[in-house]
Amino acid sequence: MFSVFKNINRFAGKSKWLDGLAIFFARTLAYLLVLFLAAVSFYEKNLYLFLVPVLAGIVARLLNEIVHLFYKKERPAHLANANVLIPIPKNYSFPSGHASFFFGISFMLIFYSIPLAVIFIVCSCFIGGARVFCGVHWFRDILAGAFVGVASSFIIYGLLNIII
Repeated sequence: MFSVFKNINRFAGKSKWLDGLAIFFARTLAYLLVLFLAAVSFYEKNLYLFLVPVLAGIVARLLNEIVHLFYKKERPAHLANANVLIPIPKNYSFPSGHASFFFGISFMLIFYSIPLAVIFIVCSCFIGGARVFCGVHWFRDILAGAFVGVASSFIIYGLLNIII
């Protein structure tokens, strides 16, 4: 996984345009996605279209905290000669909180709207890749975060089917 990280991160700091795009994906796109989902939910007059996927994202973040109790992995910025473009988060890197949250939302959206889910999955991949590019995550952190996000969406889907 170190070589995957190095092959992605080695381009950081080489182009202002590429760095700016990666920083936008790593830091800003996440907020825009949540606002976009809220707007679509409002437009569709379907509050569940917002609340249930965000709940899946929150559950994914909670699952991350459980993992962090047992598995404490430092970020590449602390261990490697990484090109770091954004502030280094203080928590552990594995699994990625951003990836967990947004893949949780993305895969929960499959049960509501396939086109919307595809948009979110693609954007989640951009967010994850950009966080590797910016030097704050290993590639495995993103993969594990995606797995946790998918798992949380199935947990929420299963619970909702039991309750409703």
